Amino acid sequence: MGVCRNGHKALSCSADRWLPIRYPMIFAQRLSKRYGATLALDRLDLTVPSGAVFGLLGPNGSGKTTFIKLLLGLIFPDAGSIESGALAARQIGYLPERIALPPRSRIGEYLRLCAYLDGLRGAALDDAVAARLRQVGLDQVAGQRIGSCSKGMLQRLGLAVALIGDPPLLVLDEPMEGLDPAWQKTVRDLTGQLRRDGKTILLSTHRLSDVAELCDHVAILSQGQLKRAGALTDVLPLRERVVIEVDRVPQLLAGELATLGSGVAWYDSLVMLEGPGVAAKRDVLQLLLQAGVDVRGLRQERMTLEEVYLEAMRA
Repeated sequence: MGVCRNGHKALSCSADRWLPIRYPMIFAQRLSKRYGATLALDRLDLTVPSGAVFGLLGPNGSGKTTFIKLLLGLIFPDAGSIESGALAARQIGYLPERIALPPRSRIGEYLRLCAYLDGLRGAALDDAVAARLRQVGLDQVAGQRIGSCSKGMLQRLGLAVALIGDPPLLVLDEPMEGLDPAWQKTVRDLTGQLRRDGKTILLSTHRLSDVAELCDHVAILSQGQLKRAGALTDVLPLRERVVIEVDRVPQLLAGELATLGSGVAWYDSLVMLEGPGVAAKRDVLQLLLQAGVDVRGLRQERMTLEEVYLEAMRA
């Protein structure tokens, strides 16, 4: 399947159901899809807010690709519904995980065709093609045939196609696949800029580090079921651990800190409070300040995305 989107079915919904700020760009309700005996999605309820960078996580077979195909109208649900804010097909930019492009076409020619199918004409088409080729670093090889492109070049061309019509919604399926570290950083930077421009981005990936860095919302799927979903800060619960940063812990305070109970430990410039030690936070701070220790910061740590993901897989 190519990356042009002219065959996608437009999805619609009533505008009056959305909130005026951060309205749902994608709204799935009791969404189910079965392939024979395999239940790919099982009564999925999921909301992607407008303007969010939304990470869709899960192992192979979790239902991520099925969800994307349903969103794009490439397949149809067996039950439930999925809506995308009354967007027309050309208002959704799509980068598939596996890109199949015409090998004899040239890079620039193919991008011009996709721009034309997205409704661009004349100078607007020329400007968009030139800008996207520069953006993905293919402007100097626009005349090269697609069949001679490396995997990374194909991935960048697919990204350019997804962006060509300046769509409000981007669906990126494993966008870092095949990219070297320098271009991975470029795509991360570009994602941040698109977020600042108000785009909604659905990012389906196996790379937990990219979701932790780029996304403000996340959903974790397993065997077609939703295990976790929400704002990243809500999905990553606070630990029973408080870290107090100081210039140094004087040796003379070691004995006094030990009297405050279990769960209080210190390591040169850090005082760690865990479990029952968290309840002693006020006493620890008072002791440090009375001793003239420079307290530089205090934070309560959250679980990592990897920990939450693995916990969700076990549930």
